[in-house]
Amino acid sequence: MDSILIGLQILVLLAIGCIFLFRKYLFSYSAEKGKNLATKEDIEEITRKVEEVKSGYVAEIERLKVDLSVLSRKHNILLDEKIRVFKKLQKRLVEFKKYCEAALGSYDERGEFHPNLEFLSKDIDKASLQHITALHEIEQEDFIFLSKKSRSLLSELHGNCSIMCNMEMAIFGEDNDSEMARSMIPVYESAMSNINSCLQSLYEELEFPSSDK
Repeated sequence: MDSILIGLQILVLLAIGCIFLFRKYLFSYSAEKGKNLATKEDIEEITRKVEEVKSGYVAEIERLKVDLSVLSRKHNILLDEKIRVFKKLQKRLVEFKKYCEAALGSYDERGEFHPNLEFLSKDIDKASLQHITALHEIEQEDFIFLSKKSRSLLSELHGNCSIMCNMEMAIFGEDNDSEMARSMIPVYESAMSNINSCLQSLYEELEFPSSDK
C-alpha cells in the first residue's frame, strides 16, 4: 500500500514537473511566435514605405525628364531662330563691309589690287543708305532675337553710317569732290570696325562651345 502511494506521489510529481515544463515551453513558443509576427509586420511596413519613396522618386524623375525635354525643345527653337537672324545680318554686314572696302579703294587710291567701287559685285548695293536701310529692316523684324549688346552695336553702326550717308550725298552733289571724298576715309574705316564688332557679338550670341573655355 505504501509503495502504491509512493508511486502515485512520484507520478503526481512527474505530472507537475511536466506541466511546468510544458508551460515554460508554451510561453517561450508564444513569445517567439509573437516576436516573429512583429518582425514580419515591421518588414512589411518598412517595405511599404520604401516602395512609396521609390514611387515618389520615379514620379519626380519622370517629371524632370518632361521639363528637360520641353526646355531642350525651347532652346533648340531659340537657337534655330538666332542662327536664322545671324545669317541674314551676316550676309548684309559682310556686303556692307565689302562696299566700305571698295569705297576706300576708290577714294584713297590704295592700289590696283585693292577692291574699288568700279569692280564691286553687281549684287552688292552701291550706297551706304541702302545697306543701312536693309540692316534696319532686319533689326526691326527680328528684334526679339538680338541681345542688348548686339542692338547697341547695330545702333552705333547706324549712327556712324548716318554721317556716311550725308557725306556720300554731299560728295555726289559736288561732282565727286576729291577733298571731301578723302575725308570719308576714316568714316569708312570706323564703319568697318563697327561691322566687325557686330559680327563678333552676333556670333557670340549663338553660344557655341569654344576651345578657349
